[in-house]
Amino acid sequence: MRLSIIIPAYKVEGFIEKCIRSLEAQNIPKIDYEIIVTNDGSPDKSSEIVRKLQAEFSNLILIDQENQGVSMARNNAIAMAKGKYILPIDPDDYVLPNTFHRFLERAEQEDLDGFYLGFEVFDVNGKSTWHTNYNHLQQTVDGVEGYFASRGPGVVDPDRSVGMLFKKSILDQFEIHYPKDVPYLEDGLFLAKFFAVAQKVAFDNQRFYQRTTRPGSATNSALFYSEKAIQGFIHAIEDIKSFGNKIESRQSQKLLINHVVGKFTLLPLTSFIGQKNIKNYFKFIQKLKEKHLNKITTEGLRLDYAKMASIYNSSALLFYIYYPISCKLKNYKK
Repeated sequence: MRLSIIIPAYKVEGFIEKCIRSLEAQNIPKIDYEIIVTNDGSPDKSSEIVRKLQAEFSNLILIDQENQGVSMARNNAIAMAKGKYILPIDPDDYVLPNTFHRFLERAEQEDLDGFYLGFEVFDVNGKSTWHTNYNHLQQTVDGVEGYFASRGPGVVDPDRSVGMLFKKSILDQFEIHYPKDVPYLEDGLFLAKFFAVAQKVAFDNQRFYQRTTRPGSATNSALFYSEKAIQGFIHAIEDIKSFGNKIESRQSQKLLINHVVGKFTLLPLTSFIGQKNIKNYFKFIQKLKEKHLNKITTEGLRLDYAKMASIYNSSALLFYIYYPISCKLKNYKK
C-alpha cells in the first residue's frame, strides 16, 4: 500500500465528514491508500459519522478507544498502518481534490523520507490569510536542512506535523512516536526526531492542505500553565536529549538537537513572562535545575534563540526583565 492517512477524532462531529470526503475525492485508486480514524473516546457523534461513511468507502478504517489523547490516537493508527508513507490530518481540516497522485509520484520516484506539502490557512470567513511558499526550495535536502528551511519569520505553525508525508520505515527504525505525556510541543518533538535522521526531504509548492483558524488558542488556556504542562515541557526536553544520545549523530544532528532543546526550554519561559506569571516562571526553572537542565547549550541555536539563551544562562531574573523589552523594540521597529 502506498499511503496511510491518520486522523485523531475528538468532538469533531461538525467537521469530520467534510475532512474524510476530501480525502476520498482523489485521483489514485482506493486500494492504494487507507484512511485510519481513531475515535479517542469522543462523547459526540464523530464515531457514528465515520461508521456511516464506511458503508460508502472501502478504504476507511475506524479505531474506537478510550480517551488517551491526540498523541496516542495517532500512535495507535500508525501502529496498524500498512502504507509506505504516513500522512497525518486533523479532522477539522480538509485537502484539495485530485492532489494525491502528484505528490505520491514524486515521493516514490525520489524515494523521499519526508515531504513538506502545501499548507494554506483561512480565517473564519473563508479568507486565505497565509500559505506556504517553497519556490526557493526545489532541491532535495537532508532532514536537518529541511527542518530549518521550512521555518523562519512569518511562518505559520512551523511545528505542525499534519499535511506532511513521513516514510513509515523511518518511524519504525528509530522508534519515533508522538509523546504521550507532553500536552504541548508533541508535534514539535515528533518532527525534531524525524528530521534529525531523515536523509531525503523535499518541498511541494502547490496548494494542498486547507486549515481554518478558529477562536481559542491552546497556549492561552489554563492547561498551558498547569503542573501537567510544566512536567510535559521537562519530559520533552529529556526525551529529545535522550534521542540525540541514541542516534549515531553527525555534527549537524547534534546542533539540531541543541536547537530544539533550547527552543523547548525558552518557549514556556517566554510564555510565562508574557502572562506575567513569575511564580510559574521560577517554578519551571527550579524543575529544570532538579533535572540538571537549567543551562542551555547555545551552539546550534538559530534565529533569536542563541541571544535569549545567553541572557537566560547569565541570569534568569535578567531574562525575565529583558524579554518584554526586546519584544517591544521589535514591534517598534516594525
